Amino acid sequence: MSEMLAAVLRGPGHLSVERVPAPEPVPGEVLCAVHACGICGSDLRYLAGENPWAVHTLGYHKPNPPAMILGHEVAGVVELDGRPVRAGLLAFRPCGECPDCRRGAPQLCANTAHLGHGAGWEERGLNPGGLAELMPIWRESVHELPDHVGFEHATFLDGLGVAVHAVDRAEVRAGDRVAVLGGGPIGLSIMQVALAQGAGAAAASDVYDAALDCARELGAQVALDGRELGPDGLVRELRSWSGGRGVEAIFDSTGDLAVQQAALAALAPGGTLMLMAGAAAGLALDAGKLAGEKRVTTSSNNLPGDFGRGLELLAEGAVRVGPMITHRFALADAVRAFEVAASKHQTGAIKVIIRPR
Repeated sequence: MSEMLAAVLRGPGHLSVERVPAPEPVPGEVLCAVHACGICGSDLRYLAGENPWAVHTLGYHKPNPPAMILGHEVAGVVELDGRPVRAGLLAFRPCGECPDCRRGAPQLCANTAHLGHGAGWEERGLNPGGLAELMPIWRESVHELPDHVGFEHATFLDGLGVAVHAVDRAEVRAGDRVAVLGGGPIGLSIMQVALAQGAGAAAASDVYDAALDCARELGAQVALDGRELGPDGLVRELRSWSGGRGVEAIFDSTGDLAVQQAALAALAPGGTLMLMAGAAAGLALDAGKLAGEKRVTTSSNNLPGDFGRGLELLAEGAVRVGPMITHRFALADAVRAFEVAASKHQTGAIKVIIRPR
């Protein structure tokens, strides 16, 4: 049996780069030679012992498998019909048979098989993911890349699918003002998708310079520093920026109670607060905060078709991802890469990319 290099998680805090058996695809799968894989915020949560996919999709913590290869933001080369194909990979597959799948909500499928998330691969022993030299992938999940879209940029397609789904759920209309609270890759992708789909202007907030600078470069009309403003100042600035009316769509990816309370106070009548990281413990929703048909909801995962829409936006240049890439590492240095990603306020990391080859 052939071997490969992979970053394997064997329990909370126990990530190591090892030689492991190479995956053997079953019928319906092809093998991807991984060229780039991004580190997502959910990868950091798996490392800490959490299961973010289960929490946000199923509503409860599900134990992680004893051994899993992390990484679901993946691009590489697969062989299809005898030719090599440069591809971005849709890393999840809903079952197609459960009530959620049948009603057109496969993003909520509890039986999803998800590469790099430890879901749906229980019988394989070592759950596969993208932080490896090779990864199995379902044939229908292979999206051929245009020549001008590189592997590193294609690792953002997973997050772009999430962004497209969130913007759709928020029902952003032409001319709306949007605000993203948390200027990481998901927040900055949401901001760009909203602008590409007709939003009139966007604001962003964060608490470190790299994210604020990147938000300005990618189209934020205002970038608000939470270190200086605090929650009350954030409300004041957002309401002032919106002419006193409030913001029509606010996307929070911080999960912070004070930030979410500020977002409620800055929301316009008929507006939507989208909680990308779930509701913070203690978030109170009383009649006054929800007056005027304000809506508070969440967004989980994305529809399979959202991945293709994200690729179109990326290929057209409507969404730019290059400015978000701050660090690159070889697969052998994956442990160090996670340390850099986890210490973003000190390192200035936004997106850390690992290159297995």
